[in-house]
Amino acid sequence: MVRLLWVVRAQPISPGVVVGSVAAAATTGALIAMGHRLGSAGLPFAAIGALVLPRSPNGALVVLAGVVLHFVAMFLWGVVFVWLTERLARRDALAAGVVAAGNFVASWIVAWTTTRGLSSVLTLGDRIALAVVLAGALVVGMRFAFDSREMHDRAPAVDRLMM
Repeated sequence: MVRLLWVVRAQPISPGVVVGSVAAAATTGALIAMGHRLGSAGLPFAAIGALVLPRSPNGALVVLAGVVLHFVAMFLWGVVFVWLTERLARRDALAAGVVAAGNFVASWIVAWTTTRGLSSVLTLGDRIALAVVLAGALVVGMRFAFDSREMHDRAPAVDRLMM
């Protein structure tokens, strides 16, 4: 029974998916906090959703589209991060900085060309904070992506301690 509580079953999940999941969760939380401070927790997601639904009368649909687009983007950045980390000889902090900077610049370019998007509603400080959260989440996500075997190897020792 104790073994079930301490061990995460090794599953054939791509590291990019694991890293993207952590990045999506962390940045979604950051965007909700930033939006709440601006007056509506859905505001950043509505700005993202306005890229694909610019004239939708249904605000909830625009926010939902923004959440979906944000998750897709974070998963893609997660895959790029894993690929880049493999090419940079496991220098995950450097790869995280490059990916976060790429996200920052891409967001700025989208806002500059379309007058919509996340950079159109967030201040520079919020965008920098989001980039820092993204970089940190990518590094933490990489730890989750490759720690399942280590947790499995420690399980017998944990079982002995708990009995």
